[in-house]
Amino acid sequence: MNLMSLPFAIRYVLSVLLLTPAASFSATLVQNNPPTRAADADSPVLIWDVDVKLARGPATVFDLRQETHIFVNGLPVSWFATNDWANVGRTYNEIQADEAARVKSLKPGSKIVVHPGAAIKKPGVTSSAPENVTVEHASTERDIVAANNAAYVRLTVTDHARPLDEEVDRFILAVRTLPENGWAHFHCEAGRGRTTTFLVLYDMLRNANRVSLEDIARRQQLLGYDYDVLRRPNPGDWKAPYTEDRIAFVRAFYEYARANPGGRPRLWSEWLKSRTD
Repeated sequence: MNLMSLPFAIRYVLSVLLLTPAASFSATLVQNNPPTRAADADSPVLIWDVDVKLARGPATVFDLRQETHIFVNGLPVSWFATNDWANVGRTYNEIQADEAARVKSLKPGSKIVVHPGAAIKKPGVTSSAPENVTVEHASTERDIVAANNAAYVRLTVTDHARPLDEEVDRFILAVRTLPENGWAHFHCEAGRGRTTTFLVLYDMLRNANRVSLEDIARRQQLLGYDYDVLRRPNPGDWKAPYTEDRIAFVRAFYEYARANPGGRPRLWSEWLKSRTD
């Protein structure tokens, strides 16, 4: 299985396995700091995202974004609320139904106002005028991927936070069905936090019995953006409690992967339950 992520970055999993001893970790895993729905979640701002790129050969696109996003005139847009948390508290099915409804509502000739993403999301970035866009066609990402003869897996993962157990199970079930000669594409919005986290999880499922947790995290860090999933947050950073939760999750998942190579025989939730029985 070849591995790459999109958008912004394409990563290939290293074929060289670093044969170092695996660290041991065992602890009860609790999400101590669950995100809360953004105050402006009922009026999220429509922003431009990045374009999608697909690779050669059998491909499976892992869409890691919880936030509502679709394609308008072939370009990706999403609805943004504070912390990117517009969909916190909404179910997997509700999010996908919302996207389908938005696509259906955007008839050819209808008008939408789209704001520059950087100016909305990043303090200090010079603001620029929103664009008035005439809709020619709209589609979900699932439709875009299918039109390019690729498989699509949706995982609704909250930005800046660890994935919930049901999403981890959905990820493992998808990994079990990946073709051996195919490509796995992982993407979130910026190609950093969620993307790197799931690249690390995938690497663990394939290699946890041969490569240490630290080496897996380090090589994925080197493959793009210098994002270290084990890096402790700076004190005072608003993301700190969510980062700590994610680090604890990643360490626990390494133990899961050692006991369940390739995601077998147990799912993540089954393994967690077995540790408390």
